[in-house]
Amino acid sequence: MNKILLLISVFLTYCWGDDELISVVVIFRHGARTPIDPYPNDPYKNSSFWPAGFGQLTNEGKKQHFELGQWIRQRYSNFMPPVYSERDIYVRSTDVDRTLMSAEANLAGFYPPQKEFQSNLTWQPIPVHTVEETEDEILSMKKPCPKYNKMLGELFNQQFFLNISHKYHELYAYLTNKTGALVNTPDSVEYVYNTLTIEQSYNFTLPSWTNKVFPEKMEYLASLSFAVEAYTPQLARLKTGPLFNLITEHFKNMTSYSYEHHNHSTENKWNRKFLMLSAHDTTIANVLNSMGLFDMHCPPFAATIIFEQRKRTNNSTYLNLFYKNSSNPIQLCLKGCELDCDLKTFIEIMKPIIVNPETWRNECELSWFDYSGSLLFSFCSLILISLVLICAIKCLIIEKKINRSMYEQISSEDDFIVNNKI
Repeated sequence: MNKILLLISVFLTYCWGDDELISVVVIFRHGARTPIDPYPNDPYKNSSFWPAGFGQLTNEGKKQHFELGQWIRQRYSNFMPPVYSERDIYVRSTDVDRTLMSAEANLAGFYPPQKEFQSNLTWQPIPVHTVEETEDEILSMKKPCPKYNKMLGELFNQQFFLNISHKYHELYAYLTNKTGALVNTPDSVEYVYNTLTIEQSYNFTLPSWTNKVFPEKMEYLASLSFAVEAYTPQLARLKTGPLFNLITEHFKNMTSYSYEHHNHSTENKWNRKFLMLSAHDTTIANVLNSMGLFDMHCPPFAATIIFEQRKRTNNSTYLNLFYKNSSNPIQLCLKGCELDCDLKTFIEIMKPIIVNPETWRNECELSWFDYSGSLLFSFCSLILISLVLICAIKCLIIEKKINRSMYEQISSEDDFIVNNKI
C-alpha cells in the first residue's frame, strides 16, 4: 500500500513539473463515531451498546485518520519536513472530542517520530488548537448570527421546500410513528439515517420497519440536509465567509514573502505553509457548496478537501482543489476557472462569499427593517386577532340580545294567558 501511495505522489509531482508547491490547506471530517442522539424507540439507545459514549470517535475512526495522516505524509513528503516544527504547520479543530481526537490521530500518522522521546513510544505530541464553539465563526461556524438564523428560517418557506414537505409527508409521518421522534425536515431525517447507518456498520440487526424506507427512501432527504446551510450565496456568506477569508488571506500572504527567510514565529499564527483543519460533515458540505462544487451526498467519515497553492516560474500563483472521499482524491474545477485556478481569479469568483470577521459581525446583526418587519407582522397579527375577537364578542352580544328579546316576548305571552285565564 505504501509503495502505491508513493507512486501516486511521484506521478502527481511529475504532472506538475517545475511549478513550486508553496502552501497547502487541508479540511477534513472526523473519523467514524458512535450515534450522537439515538431516536426514542431505538433498540440500541442504551449506553451499554456504546462503551465509548455517544458522539465519540471509535477505534475505526482513529484508524481512519491515522491512515489519512500517513497518506498526507506520502503526498507531501518532499514538501513537509519529517520533523515537526511550529514554523511549518498550524492545526485547528472544532471544540468537540471527536474532531480533536481525529486531528491527533491524523498527526500521529503524519509525523511519525524520528527519534522517540521515550523508549518504545512511537509517537510525538503535536499541538492542536481550538476555540469554544459559540465563539468560533471560522471553523465551528456556531458563533451566533441572528441574520443567518432569520434567513435560514425564511428558506423553508420557499416553494421548493414547501413542495418537499408535501411530497414526503407520508415518509415524515411513518418515521415519526416508528422512531418516536418528530421527523418533519430533511435534517431530522438525516439524524435517523445517520444513526441507522452507524448501527448497520456495527452489524446490529435493524428494526423490521426500516426495510421499507432505509436507505433508499431516506437517502435523498439526508443528502439534501447537507445542502441547506449554504443553500444560497447569502447563507453561504454568513456561514463560510470568515473561513474563506482566512484561507484567501493565507494564500495571499504566502505569495508575498519567501518562506525560507521569514520568521513565522513572530507573525500571524495562520501564516504557515500547511494548515490542517479538523471539523465535521456539515463543514465539508458547506465549503463545497459555497464554491458551487457540492454533489448531493452525505460526506463520509474522514472526507477531506485539499487546497494546494503552486507558484509558476513567473511568480504567479494558482490553486488546485481536491476532494478525497474514497481511496484517491478527485480534482475539482471551480466554475469560471481552470483546473489550475489563478489565485486572483479564485478570489474574484469567491468575492460574494468572502467576508472578514468584523464585517461578518456587522452583517449578522438584524437591521431596523428586520426588526420593524417582524414588529409590523406582529402588530398586524395582533390587530387581526383583536378584530376577530371583537367580531366574536359582538356576535355573542347580538345573540344574547336576540335570546333575551325572545324570552321577554314569551314571558309577556304567558302573562297574557294567565291574566286572561285562557
